[in-house]
Amino acid sequence: MAKKVTPDSQIKINMSTPEKSKKKLGIIFKVLIAIIILLLIAAVGFALGVYLNLIDMKGMTEKWKLNEYPVVGQYFPQPKTNFETVELDEQNQVETSNETKMIPSQAVAPILSPAVPVVVDESELQKQAKIKQQEEAKRISKLARLYGGMKPDEAVVILNKLDDRSVLAILNKMEDEQVSKILPLFSPERAAILTQAMLSGGNLN
Repeated sequence: MAKKVTPDSQIKINMSTPEKSKKKLGIIFKVLIAIIILLLIAAVGFALGVYLNLIDMKGMTEKWKLNEYPVVGQYFPQPKTNFETVELDEQNQVETSNETKMIPSQAVAPILSPAVPVVVDESELQKQAKIKQQEEAKRISKLARLYGGMKPDEAVVILNKLDDRSVLAILNKMEDEQVSKILPLFSPERAAILTQAMLSGGNLN
């Protein structure tokens, strides 16, 4: 037997259908929000990886040639080459082509010719020698001031480890009072050699 549909049951059916549709819309809305949040997290993570160099954008671009895609390509770095692209106008292109045509063996010959010995002027050599002497004299004067500022017994410990020519050059630039304090602290034999050298004008035999 067919059930009789009363007005009360019709109202219940009509009220239940909007509630179901609302629940479905709510679920769809929540799913969409979850997808958007996941996409945002993925985008932020990708951007952070690129910023911290955890993701190799150059390698990805070269591997999949992402820079060649029409719209997306502008956001990927162009692969660098060893040569810079230079735009030439027509006149420059004609000139360069003419220059390449006109390179004969005559233009190459001077490059391959044997090296000519360079003649140096004697006055230039004398100037260079004089500059070297001045620089050496400055260095010796500086050392003489350094050793003169030290205590004599401390200075002798270091001077004993130098050769006679160096010690003589330093002593010649020092004050007489400083030399008179340092010289007796050498061994008698070395003090005699240095004194003899000073007497003969600084020449050591």
